[in-house]
Amino acid sequence: MLINYWGPMTNLLSAVVSVFIYIIIGYIIKKSNIFPYSITKIFEYLSFNILLPIALITNFWLIEFPNIIVYNLIFAFFGAGIIVFSLGFFISKNLYQFKTDDSALFGLGACFGNSVAFGIPLMYLILGPVNAMPYMILVLFHGIIHFTYTTLIIEYYRNRSQSNIRKIIKTLIGLAKNIVLFGMFVGFILNYTNTPFPETLQNILKPIAKIALSTVLVSLGIGLGGFKITKNISYTIILTGLKNFIHPLIAFILAKYILLLSPLLVFIVTIAAALPSGSQTYYFSYRYNSLQNIISANVVVSTFVSFFTLSAILLLLSY
Repeated sequence: MLINYWGPMTNLLSAVVSVFIYIIIGYIIKKSNIFPYSITKIFEYLSFNILLPIALITNFWLIEFPNIIVYNLIFAFFGAGIIVFSLGFFISKNLYQFKTDDSALFGLGACFGNSVAFGIPLMYLILGPVNAMPYMILVLFHGIIHFTYTTLIIEYYRNRSQSNIRKIIKTLIGLAKNIVLFGMFVGFILNYTNTPFPETLQNILKPIAKIALSTVLVSLGIGLGGFKITKNISYTIILTGLKNFIHPLIAFILAKYILLLSPLLVFIVTIAAALPSGSQTYYFSYRYNSLQNIISANVVVSTFVSFFTLSAILLLLSY
């Protein structure tokens, strides 16, 4: 029983509620226009580009990495993700008659979760920094894997010239420059090389790391407040169903019954797969000028539906 790992079920549910309270606060701030646009943008910038990297560097530097079977963990999570991507691609291509590049974006919306702004605070609240480290391994590869094959499908379909191959390279370089990945890699290198962490520096960075989780969630709510749910609700229902229900189900089956992972890793893989659709999918659709209304609606609906799906999954996993 997972309840032996993480305490009473009420603690797990309270963690989910805490996450959503911060998100709702941010959502209300955005919708009510309490603060000027410039202030909210500065707050988001500080949260994602300064506070979160500091938190990741601090936690990765301090933590003793667990001995886990990395390959099976990665295969369970990303295997499930690619299956769900394929389902989304097939449905949009054959049911809705989407073009191949649009179908790739639809598939991405079905499998790409909000692993950073939503997932990291949630896992830390439920598991603590040590037990959450396997999840951080998934975060390291999350954007790189899903964005890479989606980009390749879109670029290949659009039959870009050689000059556009350079755009693919720039995309991959952009992923490498991702500030979140930067924070994790720096912390990992400092940890791996046994670089001393001065106590004075710890006293400065640890409080910042604690604040970061809350500010990131508020920033996520602010970002969601900028998305609109318009038409195409049938597409949103399909996408949310794939992301919030089918994805965690497939991940659970792979992790528990096929790869026979430990209870901790089954929990992490399942909850990671149950995370709502990531806001990065919207920016991806914006970049390729495709499915922007559908993807933005899915981000909002999937996030709020995940309160119920995550709570239900936590309840089921505790028995």
